[in-house]
Amino acid sequence: MTKEPEKQSFEEQMAALEQIVTRLQGGQLSLDESIKDFQAGMQLAKDLQAHLDGAQATLAQLMDDDGQLQPAEEAGEDLSNNGVQNQGYHSEFAKKGDDEDA
Repeated sequence: MTKEPEKQSFEEQMAALEQIVTRLQGGQLSLDESIKDFQAGMQLAKDLQAHLDGAQATLAQLMDDDGQLQPAEEAGEDLSNNGVQNQGYHSEFAKKGDDEDA
């Protein structure tokens, strides 16, 4: 029975992709070698993107009070300002009473 190769970390995959890019940019490969490296690079790029998509999905969740992950929208957070909530800041340049006219 063939043993599956260990999955490389994101950093290892990124280093492998950088090596492929360097070889391709060097111009010393034959056409067949270039095509082979290009295909390997495209697969690595696809795998890296999937890894990033998974990380983004994880970061898009927040912990609730019980330590359970909840999507940010369900946690009641106002993320319209990159998650920064307005804490009553008023511009020092606004005239007093401008808020009342609005």
